[in-house]
Amino acid sequence: MRRRLGSRRIGEGTIAVKWVIQAFVLVVGFALAARDARPQVTFFTPVTDNVSYNVGSEVRVKVVLPPSDHFGSAPIDISANVRYAGEQKYLEEKNVELARGVTLGAKESATEYYPLWKVPEDARTGRYEVVLALSGSSSVTNAQPVPVTSFSVYRKLVKIERIRLSKAFYTPGDAVSCEVDLKNLSGHAISNLRVEFSDRYWPWTAQTSERAGVDVVTIAQDLSLPAGGDRHLESARAAVATMPKPPEQPHETPEAKAAAAKRAKEPAVQQYAVVVWDGARRNIYDIAFSSEVFIAPAGITEPKPYSLQYVYPSLDDVNVTSYRHFYPAGLDSAAIQLDREHTMYPSGSEATVRFSLRNPTSQPWRGVSVRARLLDSKGKELTAKEIATRVNIDPGSAALAEETTLALPAGQSGIFRAQVEVNDASGETLATNVLELAANPLPHSILIFCAHQDDEGAHAGMIRAAIENHIPIHFVYFTSGDAGSCDRYYEHSCAPDEARNFGALRMEEARRSVGHLGVPSENIFFFGLPDGGSGQIWYDHVEASNPYLSVLLASEHAPYEGLAEPNLPYARQAVVEAAERFIREFQPEVIYTGHPDERHVDHRTNNWFVVKALQELLREGVVRPDQTLLTDQVYGPGPQAHAPYKYQKNVLSVSPDAMALAQEAQWYYQSQGGNRALGHLRTFDKLRNEEVHWQILDWKDHEGWNEKQ
Repeated sequence: MRRRLGSRRIGEGTIAVKWVIQAFVLVVGFALAARDARPQVTFFTPVTDNVSYNVGSEVRVKVVLPPSDHFGSAPIDISANVRYAGEQKYLEEKNVELARGVTLGAKESATEYYPLWKVPEDARTGRYEVVLALSGSSSVTNAQPVPVTSFSVYRKLVKIERIRLSKAFYTPGDAVSCEVDLKNLSGHAISNLRVEFSDRYWPWTAQTSERAGVDVVTIAQDLSLPAGGDRHLESARAAVATMPKPPEQPHETPEAKAAAAKRAKEPAVQQYAVVVWDGARRNIYDIAFSSEVFIAPAGITEPKPYSLQYVYPSLDDVNVTSYRHFYPAGLDSAAIQLDREHTMYPSGSEATVRFSLRNPTSQPWRGVSVRARLLDSKGKELTAKEIATRVNIDPGSAALAEETTLALPAGQSGIFRAQVEVNDASGETLATNVLELAANPLPHSILIFCAHQDDEGAHAGMIRAAIENHIPIHFVYFTSGDAGSCDRYYEHSCAPDEARNFGALRMEEARRSVGHLGVPSENIFFFGLPDGGSGQIWYDHVEASNPYLSVLLASEHAPYEGLAEPNLPYARQAVVEAAERFIREFQPEVIYTGHPDERHVDHRTNNWFVVKALQELLREGVVRPDQTLLTDQVYGPGPQAHAPYKYQKNVLSVSPDAMALAQEAQWYYQSQGGNRALGHLRTFDKLRNEEVHWQILDWKDHEGWNEKQ
């Protein structure tokens, strides 16, 4: 056995040489850049007076100026124009003059806000770019106009301005009275509105596999609002206080079901929803939620409940043990420390086991041997390797670093155990540790389509298998998740600019979460569809010329920065074509989507968009009819008509270390209860070791089964 601690690994010299070359290239690049330096407009930074604008409002902009040493002290004229993101044509025939004769100071300064653009009532919603142009100074006349900031435009017609409940504490059976204030934000009258009051819910998520919605009370119908007008509504019995029921969860353990049943009898936090529909109850103008209230059974006041902003639902749930003993005793050796970075392997491959070895006792180890054994899930030895013999290790000496390989059985999937042992001359075991490995048939390339940020958790094992084995893997998220817990993030119901910012937050959470699993950010893409709007897009807005006006974003085009396609129309064919482009580009061996029968409309239409794309690509000869398409089940089936497909169960064995990373990855979703997930830390031995997916065998058939609602 060799002492490898502190020794140089193979490849370090190569890396050092590469660094020297890169440094040289950078120095030369900077020298050339300095020789031919030209001023960039980005030294002048425009700032709009808001991040989003309703149609009919005015965009104002100021310009943050650089110090004079960048461009000299000669007066500068500043003008700007606006264009729709993804297009080159300017909206104004000539630039809008913002400031004339601006003189730069010794320090950075800024102009005042100037009017830039009056947003027309019929303007396209989505993202717009501000493009600056400078003149009046020889040092800036050659600067090329470039877009240096952007803003979004939305079309919000009706706003729920306030929901007021009669009180904050209820006993089951109490009447819940409410007051609701509405406002027409448009310049024209709106009629035939329907206003409903209910328990908190999202209309696009079915409550159970048998029941789509919740009990609602209509507090106004055939309601009209004049242009810019308000309306105050009251209901003395908008609801009856009841104990909230936990959401239905697929694959729930008996322990989890028992805990949910117990919690249903304890005091709880509740919210109520107000939804403004059109008269046909098909399109939503606005949705908002009440402040939180507390419901407690008669005579029961403990435990006091906490809302989702807190780590634990109640003080009874505080966990003070799992973080102390994450690994069970048999997997937490002080003598043998295992490298746990690679634990997912292709079936029949050689698993590399790396570890360090030290003597944590007070007595020297003389003539010890070190070996590794491969065991199956039942503890049967499959193979063994002698790593070192007659080794002497003194207490407190430097750790020894070693590695070995173990051949995994060909054609077998499952969990295997790589056990490293230290034995003395008599055969007595002095130390042992175990690394659990998962072996599966693995594809050559993967493309995962997700409805929302955090849905990739259903594929965490395969994600780690891809990363550990250098398999190309890419992600596409259909929606921005702008609705889910947006109101809890702001502690009030969300306006369009707040929903857009929340969607951007969720996209960043996805980058960080998936990045924790090892996926580079350049492999992660977003379409920016509205949370909960995929059903409307699929059924009612097929062509890009007739896009869907989303509820919270109040936009008909994706309004975010950094999307796969700027201003993607909220229309079925546009979304299908976007999915086609990714399938064409990456040519994945395996595609993952949501299940076509999920009770959340975004999840099932995730599948429908992808299947539609595959069917069109099949006609073009781009994909084969045997393209592998796997689905997950996050919410479970809903009460809507189910798909006519044939399925085959696909089980992936997942190592506990891969699932430990997946558990940590969920903590990055702070807006989605990541704090609760952290508070419910599962110890190593409680992590699941399987992922179940369902392969659609006949996706190429049954085209059009879901065309009509």
